[in-house]
Amino acid sequence: MTRSTFAGFTTAHLAMAASQRAMDVTGQNIANINTKGYTRQRVDLVSLNARGADSMRTGPGTKIGFGVEITGVSQIRDPFLDVQFRNQIAKVGTADARQATLDQLANIFDETDKSALKEALSNLSTSLDKLSSNANSREFDSIVRSRFQVIVDYIHQKSADLSSVREETINGLESTDIPVVNSLLSDIGKLNDAIWKSQVQGNPSLELLDERNNKFDELAGYLPISVTYKDVVVATGTKFEYPEVKFRGSNGVTYDLTAGEHGQNYASMSMERKKDGTVSISLIPATDFPADADVTALTTDITDFLREGSLKGTVDALNKSGELDSPSTDFRGIGYYEKSFDTFVQSFAETFNELNGGMQPYTGASLPGVGNASMGSDNTAKFTINLSNATGNFLNGETITINGKTFKFTDTTPGTDEVQIGANLNATLKNLSEVLTLDSDAKKLCVNGVTDQSGTWSYSAGKLEWTSDNNTYTSVSSIKTNGEDPIALNYTANSSNKRNFDLFRTSDGSTEFTASNIKISDDWMNNTIYIISSHDKEAGTTANDNIIKMLKSLTDERVFKYEYNYEDKNGNNQTGTIPYYTGNFFQCYSNIENTQGIDSASNSAILTNHMSVLSQTMDSKDSVSGVSLDEEGISLMQYQRSFSAAARLMTTLDEALNILINNTGVVGR
Repeated sequence: MTRSTFAGFTTAHLAMAASQRAMDVTGQNIANINTKGYTRQRVDLVSLNARGADSMRTGPGTKIGFGVEITGVSQIRDPFLDVQFRNQIAKVGTADARQATLDQLANIFDETDKSALKEALSNLSTSLDKLSSNANSREFDSIVRSRFQVIVDYIHQKSADLSSVREETINGLESTDIPVVNSLLSDIGKLNDAIWKSQVQGNPSLELLDERNNKFDELAGYLPISVTYKDVVVATGTKFEYPEVKFRGSNGVTYDLTAGEHGQNYASMSMERKKDGTVSISLIPATDFPADADVTALTTDITDFLREGSLKGTVDALNKSGELDSPSTDFRGIGYYEKSFDTFVQSFAETFNELNGGMQPYTGASLPGVGNASMGSDNTAKFTINLSNATGNFLNGETITINGKTFKFTDTTPGTDEVQIGANLNATLKNLSEVLTLDSDAKKLCVNGVTDQSGTWSYSAGKLEWTSDNNTYTSVSSIKTNGEDPIALNYTANSSNKRNFDLFRTSDGSTEFTASNIKISDDWMNNTIYIISSHDKEAGTTANDNIIKMLKSLTDERVFKYEYNYEDKNGNNQTGTIPYYTGNFFQCYSNIENTQGIDSASNSAILTNHMSVLSQTMDSKDSVSGVSLDEEGISLMQYQRSFSAAARLMTTLDEALNILINNTGVVGR
């Protein structure tokens, strides 16, 4: 015999074991048919030949195989499809993040099915037309003011909505996206370590590999990554591989997201808010340094280098303003709509302020000149000047004398004995009280004939009040100046000033109107100014030429320009302008609305296309790596038949051996 008598049994036994293991793996596949991210597994089989055959002979010495050997269990994956899927999901992430912001902006500017700013502008036109027929009528002037107030309210609402969209987007990036990315990077590093240790001990760790691949796919949705595998040889000479995960920026620089002996170290990301509402994204790349090493010095700003992914889409929405950037950028984010809307508001307010004459002869603010002495419940002396019925606001160069000390009002940075003019009368009087308290002379009064009684001035609820620092008074009969003269508030208007007939003012005192700070001027709200019907002093009371100009201004064509500040190459502050639309107020707002609709539709089409390609790639991946019940059923029958055939072989060999032992060589017995 050229082979062992029982070698056939070994062959049959190995075949049965291989078929049994193959059925086990097939059952594992069927059991995980609905498991997300599960990769189809297969048994790796090779023909077993313990002794090589002589290639030059075919005689009795020719050797045959000794059965089948199980070399392991592996996953069925196509690396090319993995790369294609991750590249495509990054593109989907970009478009999806942009679309989320554009959908929120649509809720603000899309007025196709609701009444808002466009209708309010139309109503203003109607009320101005009625005022032109009733020039100098305070009743119709009030109606026009109410129409303007409706417009301002809509403007404020849209401004608040824009701020809310920006804030929610920043919060989502800060509290969700960045932590998720950092969590994924941490999980990948930990999985790399767990897989390494498991494989060194002889476990293929296929389920851990699935989990890691799922993390790769999820991370690829946030930023574009590349995954390559590096071989590591251990002491026994066995080779293992671990993934090197990298991020390649649009600047061509590659940043490591995993590092270390077997990928156990990982990168981290952070976000910073800026004062102008934009954000920056920073990355600390993975290194081969120990995990507890301080690597903060490696922090790199990658904001402008994000190529694809939801992080890029979100950053674009926050940081880019399209053609209103200098230089212009490739996406109209929240900033574009904030800037264009602010420009609309600025032009609107300046147009009507200019038409209403700007400045008219002015005789000064209306203020009472006397006050009353009293005693507080805490035994302090008080002197109160009631200014609740005061109207107007102070203008530059006007003066006020109190307690023998004169103070001048200024609209610039105040100097000695000067009071800053506030956005309204209340703000100015509050500033006055603070200046009086700081002045060593104005803060001292004569109480009950006793001079130099120190106190504090305050302004609240329409009352300018002095309160003594001494709280031991049992009665207060009189409060006078230190010269024992009655206290009087002597106000002098500046004869060179003119009364401001601006219909709109800013709530923060700035000179630039925005959607958030525009308001109806206090003087117009208090009925101390009105819409000027005509600037012609010789015109009669029915003249309405200025109102006609206002009415016409709503439909006049104008160039809307966005103004911005920048530093030139010499470091000097400069103002630049970007014309972005030519038309009237109705058309300008409609342009903002239409631009948003076009941007949303365009991005939605891009997102749909990317999703279609991603779906096709996923189908291709599933056709390779996914579990098919039909295929697994066929495999199950195949391995079951193989097992039966091997068992039949063993039975046949047993019968042959029985004949050899019991029925051979019995002749002549």
